[in-house]
Amino acid sequence: MSFINVEFLQDVRKKAQAIQKQNTAPHMLSRGGYEYLEKTLMAEKTKKKLEEAAQSGSIETVIDPPSPIRQHVKWKMARTKKIGQMTSKAAKEITKKIVSHFQLIIVIIYVYCVIE
Repeated sequence: MSFINVEFLQDVRKKAQAIQKQNTAPHMLSRGGYEYLEKTLMAEKTKKKLEEAAQSGSIETVIDPPSPIRQHVKWKMARTKKIGQMTSKAAKEITKKIVSHFQLIIVIIYVYCVIE
């Protein structure tokens, strides 16, 4: 006598496979996920700020913490392979749309600030 319903497990597996087939933009994150990605990006930003401060010769000044990583940057980095390619064509197209919308928003904010 078996306590495991094999048919139920097969149905669950088939549903999960169908859902996974629809994922056209998979991410390439390890177990750390977005948290680890954000930590590494923040560490890079901090290191860059420290290097810039050292180059300018102003070691005594207080270095402000870097600004938080924007969500679209994390999304893009999660879908970029180590060799620099995107995980899929769909991810590449989505990234282009995100970047163009973000650039448009920056232009709108800049124009709004200049007018006032």
